[in-house]
Amino acid sequence: MREDRHCPDCGVEMAKTTPVTTFHGDSLRLRTGESRGGVLGKLGLEKEVQPVAYVCPECGLVRFYVDPEE
Repeated sequence: MREDRHCPDCGVEMAKTTPVTTFHGDSLRLRTGESRGGVLGKLGLEKEVQPVAYVCPECGLVRFYVDPEE
């Protein structure tokens, strides 16, 4: 995944950050809608990916990106 991201509004480099939930510091996950595969997929569980967040130090814009290879 690309590590350099720039704010579309300010043009400055965005800072990489780690999004977390409020539940025991658990990380944020996104469901893809694809079957997880194996036994868990047969039970209806979906594949999940972990997004990477970038925040603009100037305007506060936050963007989430997911590695397309996951």
